[in-house]
Amino acid sequence: MQYCFLFLIVVLLLMVLFCKKFRYAIAFFDGLFLAFMCFCFLPVVLEGQYFWINSVLLVLGVLGSSFLEQKTSNFYYNTKKYGLLHCVIFFIAILCFEYVHIEQSMISLLFSLLSGLFLLVACGGILPEECNGKQKMKLAILGMAGFLIGILLIFPIE
Repeated sequence: MQYCFLFLIVVLLLMVLFCKKFRYAIAFFDGLFLAFMCFCFLPVVLEGQYFWINSVLLVLGVLGSSFLEQKTSNFYYNTKKYGLLHCVIFFIAILCFEYVHIEQSMISLLFSLLSGLFLLVACGGILPEECNGKQKMKLAILGMAGFLIGILLIFPIE
């Protein structure tokens, strides 16, 4: 699974850097990111004896990230920096998941807070606020396709 996601990161990063309509690639990519968050990252972070504390920190992470996004007034939408930011955050999430052993300790509390940021970034690319209805529908369909392919990569059919 980890090699598939790393491969997809490299391919999508190249698409973002060299594609004229990279917004559609980002929507697909964020669908994969959301599948990773829902089925890999969050179950590990939220299990154990600190469930309620981790849940509250997850909500605080989403709220804090949303507040930060509003304060920056979305200055980087429709730029390649936006796509690069999504790729970097997804790469950080994979590194955190794969290479840091998440135990029920202080590190899990930090990852709960970070997972709020990760969720906000993943959902923000699928349904961006500044798009019109028809474009939002296309992005949502691509995001759903990425989510379904992400599920197939995480849980392969045998």
